[in-house]
Amino acid sequence: MFSNTEKNRRLAAAQAVMDKAELRAVYLLGNSVVGTYPFGIQRYFSDNRIVFFIRSIVFIKNQEPVAVVADLMNKLNLIQSSFVQNAVINADQVQGVIDLLKDNGIENGRVGTILEILPAAWLIRLQEALPGVEFVDVSEELFALRTVRSAEEIEAERFSARIADAGYKALCETAKPGVYENEVVAAIDKAMQKLGAEESFALITSGKFSLDNNNMRPLHNYSAYNREIKAGDIVAAEITPRYNGYWTQKVRTICIEEKNEDAEAIRQVIVGAIDAAKPIMKAGTSISDITKMMREYTENAGYKFVAPSGHLAGIDLDEGGTTETNTMLLRNGMLLILHPTVINDKMDTSIFWGESYIITDDGYEEPMQSGDALFTTGK
Repeated sequence: MFSNTEKNRRLAAAQAVMDKAELRAVYLLGNSVVGTYPFGIQRYFSDNRIVFFIRSIVFIKNQEPVAVVADLMNKLNLIQSSFVQNAVINADQVQGVIDLLKDNGIENGRVGTILEILPAAWLIRLQEALPGVEFVDVSEELFALRTVRSAEEIEAERFSARIADAGYKALCETAKPGVYENEVVAAIDKAMQKLGAEESFALITSGKFSLDNNNMRPLHNYSAYNREIKAGDIVAAEITPRYNGYWTQKVRTICIEEKNEDAEAIRQVIVGAIDAAKPIMKAGTSISDITKMMREYTENAGYKFVAPSGHLAGIDLDEGGTTETNTMLLRNGMLLILHPTVINDKMDTSIFWGESYIITDDGYEEPMQSGDALFTTGK
């Protein structure tokens, strides 16, 4: 958990949003989805890890937040492992929220919420029970607060990166002929959980790779195919742990018993594209400019630059993609994941390579330490 200092910083920021937007309360929902930036808002302001269904928390102006939970067990777990120290028990979450607002005299005025993840049926019930209340979306205002990272958040990012390195080590040790993709993912997860990963998001692919005749599948959940790895294959994986709420990602390809010169050729272009963007990778630079630098290097090298090429990460795994239309400016402490996809005219999929960088005011920090060479397993 984060400290009381961090808790007070975040809750004060939420209160400031309520003051500016003239809100009487904010109703935040959260779930366990690996999503884009609205999904992690409740986690940020509550430090509450949700493992099942949807959790409702109401922030009333100038008061401590109150959650709605289904039973006593959920209440005890919540107050022992989050910022939230008060909860009401109601198996009907919507009715619990309605009662909370009414008990605090909030039957008119404006209440902020996250409309992207508020179920339509729930919104209808809220509007019917509280016709004088205007429910307004404040996801952008609340997400903006998350772009200001504290020293505690940055330390969580660093440790999450160490966990990803352990996952990569497990990939190199486990992937071998006769092993299935699901066994590799299991080994990666085990290594990361031993260091404290609360969960992980893993994608994998394997097969024969060639610049002239590449038939590898794109990255996928192992359950979609679960292929047996063979000698001469390459194996690529997105290794993505979450620690104390914060995601990092290491994307790597390895060769199984035989070096693959075509894979090395693509790796060099990907690394070159990332290196081309590094001189401008610092606070104040736009995501658009970072993406443009990577694309131009790739095209000058004679290859195609296609999506996906990376994204910002934090409490949500995707807090903004690396595209030339994303004009968001980098800020100190943001975590930027770069993994440009490089193909030629004969390929639909490619190898995968990249990692996470912590942005600083004058550059970036590389929190992952497991090297940048194309690894080949021994026989």
